[in-house]
Parts: sequence; structure tokens; C-alpha cells
Amino acid sequence: MSFSRFICKLAPALLLAALLAAMSPAAELPRAKWLDNGLIDAGGSHEPNIFLARTGGARRDARQSVESARSRETLLRLKAQGVEVFHTGLYKGFGMAAEKQDMEETRRVAALAHSLGLKVDTYIQWNSLMYETFFAEEPRAKDWIQRDASGQPVLLTYDYEQSFRYRPCFSNPEYLAYLKRVVRYAVEQVKTDFIHFDNFDLNPEPESCHCPYCVRGFRQRLENKYPPEVRIERFGFARMDFVQPPLWNAGNRPESMTFIRDPGIQEWIDFRCQLMADALKEMAQFAKGLNPEVAIEVNPHGITGGNRAFEAGLDHARFLKYTEVFWTEEENAPEMLPDGRLISKIRSYKLARAFDNILLAYTAESDVALAEALAFNQTFGFAGLDPLDSHTLKYLAFYRQYRDLYRGTRDVTPVGVLRSYPSITYNNAKTQLSAVLAEQALIQAHIPFGLVFDQHLADLARFKVLVLPDSECLSDAQLSSIRRFVERGGGLVTIGESGYFDEWRRPRVEPGLADLAGRDLVAGIGGLEFDGPLPAPEPFGKIGNRFWKRPRNWQRLVDEVRRVAPGGLGAEVGGPASLVLNLVIQPNRLLLHLVNYAAPSGPTGPIPVDLEIPAGKTARAVVLVSPDHPGEEKLEFSRPTTTTVRLTVPGVKAYSIVAVSF
Repeated sequence: MSFSRFICKLAPALLLAALLAAMSPAAELPRAKWLDNGLIDAGGSHEPNIFLARTGGARRDARQSVESARSRETLLRLKAQGVEVFHTGLYKGFGMAAEKQDMEETRRVAALAHSLGLKVDTYIQWNSLMYETFFAEEPRAKDWIQRDASGQPVLLTYDYEQSFRYRPCFSNPEYLAYLKRVVRYAVEQVKTDFIHFDNFDLNPEPESCHCPYCVRGFRQRLENKYPPEVRIERFGFARMDFVQPPLWNAGNRPESMTFIRDPGIQEWIDFRCQLMADALKEMAQFAKGLNPEVAIEVNPHGITGGNRAFEAGLDHARFLKYTEVFWTEEENAPEMLPDGRLISKIRSYKLARAFDNILLAYTAESDVALAEALAFNQTFGFAGLDPLDSHTLKYLAFYRQYRDLYRGTRDVTPVGVLRSYPSITYNNAKTQLSAVLAEQALIQAHIPFGLVFDQHLADLARFKVLVLPDSECLSDAQLSSIRRFVERGGGLVTIGESGYFDEWRRPRVEPGLADLAGRDLVAGIGGLEFDGPLPAPEPFGKIGNRFWKRPRNWQRLVDEVRRVAPGGLGAEVGGPASLVLNLVIQPNRLLLHLVNYAAPSGPTGPIPVDLEIPAGKTARAVVLVSPDHPGEEKLEFSRPTTTTVRLTVPGVKAYSIVAVSF
């Protein structure tokens, strides 16, 4: 179908929405408005029968299990428990011909779910092409797959198996056109409300795609990105005709690199990240052109300490503007460990909030995991697979009862912590560790903060304090934005070698922020010290949860953040280091979420709390609610100043919310 015929087929309302979205500078794509009410997603397995058979090891009753997961009884049970969106499979990557029967079954189940008042979440395989059946359907697909530098297919494997899964190439327009056929089927035939793109990543080096499409695309990007004179500054020459993606060998292993200084490697990482973002944008625009109310979700994982740009071709800040939801399958089950480590998914939740996304994660393991999700996600997210466990049902009932406390909230973030793309990508182990330690100190000191990404530096007005944790690579424009922030009264805490390099990791003659040293609201810390012997380095410099503990000099960082914060940080909360807070606001309420990571060992003691009320508002009442005890408890409070409310929260078992009404 031609583009003009496609446009004519759009209903006038959809066309208007698409045009407005394209014209709007604030949002590149329309957001599914039904998500404003939150998300409660659950279902059965999304794996089709063909996949269960091909992978081997499936139970003899696998077909009956798949049918049961899509039965009317299952849907009715989930709805009765409070689930609102039913997750089910649609397309696994064997080809639409091979999966025709399963796809038609999804259409039937979706119609049933809609008739019961449920929305439908459909699984679509983003990054796996099962060649044994796909090539039979589409012989041209032999040219659609990723091939490494030696010309071999790049595989998506699990546990040394499933070598029948080839990675498709996202530089290839024919593969993207085929994937659009699947998306069209999902939107027009299944009438899905929600598309889940699975396996949203690329393989780490040396398994990157070197096919002709990628090589040409890499060279073209360099020519489009830089004018000739800048190419000469970047590479020493202007012609990009023979630039190749980087190569690796036994003595030159990518996972062993400490610094990435080679401009060719830096630009190849950028190309892979942009390739994934552009492909997702194209697919999301196509889906929302068919129906703007379709929610888009991907599965890239969150912030887990890895160099996702170098490893997986993923820069969250580039592609999360094209999604409303994303998945993390990280194994950071929340807990407080005897060695002082507080393990959490807080960073991933804060990443989601920074880009107006909802995070989906596995939360059924404990009350604390569910509490963490509600406190930092401000909605339920993924409830699990049928049957739902008792922990989930308790928290799901609580969320539905007090849903109004979560709608339309905005995080209160007086402190911003920068996660600089070039700094973490080009020197991951050092800069990622510094960011993790800074975040850990703030988390356990009960200081509310938000994550800052490179594009956010242009407007820092919502923060009182900016923390730069070894943010080595800052451009001239970013340095200027930081200086403006300080000149307008913002506080700044620099750690380590922040601003010592430019965005290409070229050393500066003078540190970029040296001129700010000595100002009243500027603090410099030489570095954050890991508490104890450093664990052995991991491949690609990953800073996994073995490192997630407060730095030895955490008090210095916390004291400096408090000192340079003009007018204070808006919240003073006591309690142990295992207690974590999130502070959010609605037009008529301030809400303090408290999660006890030491649960279920016992509740905390009484917690003293001082909260800053917005100017012009007066505290009317303070109420405490918790899934750990029924009903609402009114709390006494005082006003030590005209803008402060002082109160004491009884011990927190796992999760409590303090709601201050204005």
C-alpha cells in the first residue's frame, strides 16, 4: 500500500492525533492515555506451542497448559483478582505462516478479554528470527540476518542452546517492513492495547553485525553527523568511504578494555545505540499511526551496573522517549544484607520515572519487592503469571483501594545525579562505580533524588543540587549549562575527575569546572571510597550488586549535599539505613513512601519526619496507610515553621505511606 493510501485509510481522529504528535516538540509520539490510570498487567505464558516443541524439554501436557493459560476461566479469575491487562503471546519469530494458528488463537483470546472488560498486552519477538521455518516462508530473509566480521550468523542463544535463533539486522529495511506486518496484525486484527517487544538488545562485541547494510549505515552516519572539518578533527581525515566497524582478536578482547579512546570504537558504539533507537521509533510511529492508544513497551533491562551502550547497543535515554513502559529482568531482589549492601531496583525505577515510563519487573518474591514497586513506580506494573501468589494479592488489593494516592504524582527530586553517557560508556568501571556509590549514599541517607541524563542538563531548574559522580566527559555546552545552574543559585557537588575530559574523552588543558571552585554552594570531593576490598572486576567493567553499598566516606558526600542545597532538601527523615523513602506530590497532597528493606525481620522503630510544604499551602491533615495493617491512621503533627510539618511515623513493617493533605 502506498503512503498516501495508508494516510487516507486513517480515521480523521487518528490522522489528527498523528499530525499533532508529529508537530509537538514536547513528545515525539502520542502517549496511550489509558495508562494515566496506572497499569496492572498479568497473564499466562506467552510461549507458543511451536517454540515449546522446538526448544525441547517441554512437559507432555504443554499444549494443554497453553490452552489453560488462555481460557475463559483464567481470564475471569485474573479479572476478579484485580488484573486489568491480560498478557499473552502473539509472535515468536518463526514467521507468520508457521505461527498462523497461534496468532489466530491470540486474536480469539483478545476478543474474549475485551468482552470481559480487560485490555490486551501482546508479545512480539523483536530480535529473533527462527531460520528453519522463516527461510522457508521468506527466502530473502537469508539477507536480513546479522553477520559478524567473519560472515557467520549472529545468534540469540540461551544456556548454550537454541542456535536456531538468528538475530535480524535492524539496518535492513526489508526486515523492518516484515516486522511492521506483525505489528499491523496486532493492531488491526488482534486490536491489541499494548505491544511488548521482547529481547530488545544487541550482542556484545565481537558479535556485532558487519553486514553491508551496517557498514554503509555506519559510514553514512559519520558523514551526516559531522561536517568535513569536524571529521578531520575527530579522525584526522574527512573521507569515511573505507571506515570499518572495529575488529577484535585473542590479544585484543573487548570485554577487557578499561578506557575507550579510539574514535572509531566510540562512534561504532554510538551507531549501534542510534540504530536500535531509530528502529524502535519507526516501529512505534507505525503502530501509533494505526492507533495512538496502543502502548509501546520493550525489554532492555534497567540500570544494573553494566555498560549497556558498549555491551548491548542500548542507550536508554535515546529510546525510552518512544515507549511508555519497559521491562527489566534483573535479579536484584530487594534486601538488606549482613555486609551492609542494600540491594534494590531503585535505579531502574528512577530511570523509568525520568522518561515518564512505567517499569515492569518480577515482584512476586516478597512484600518488599511489591512495596518497592509501588513506592517508586507509582503503579503496580506486572502482577505476575496465573495463579497470583498471596503476597501479590495483598498488595494488589491495597493498590486498588488507595489508587488515588498514586494517580498523577510527580517525584520530588531536590537532588539530581548525572549519569553521563560518554563518561560511563568510555570508562565504565570507574564512573559507573562512582555513580552507584553516590546513589547508594543518597538512598540510605533518606535524601530524595532523581537521575539526570545528558539531555536534561539543558534545563536543571527542578533541582536544588546537582551531583557529578566522576562525570569525566562533559561537552562545552554541558559545562555552560552547569555554570548557569550554579550562577542562578543551584548547588553543585563534583566528585573525582568531573569535567576533566570533553565528550570525545579528550583531556582538557584545565578541568572544565575549575572556575567554580571556592563558591559557597559548590563542593568538591576527591573521590568516593569503596568500603572494603574491591571485588574482582567483571567483563566489560560491570559494577554488579557486589559493589552496591555505601562508600566509606558517605557521610562527607551527604553533608556536602545538604550544605550546598539552597533552602534545604524538603525532607528530613530519621530511621535506619535499611529504611528507604520516595517523596512525591499531587496538587492537593504530599506523599512520603517508606519501604523497610530489613523486612520481614521486624518493623523499624518510630521515625521522626520533617516535610517541607509548598509555598502558599497549609497542612490540613496527615494520614498513614499501609498494607500491613487495615484502615487509616491519623497522625498528630506540628508546624515548627510556616512551611514545615513535623510528625512521627510508627514503626514500618514493610511499607507505609504518609499522606499530608493541603
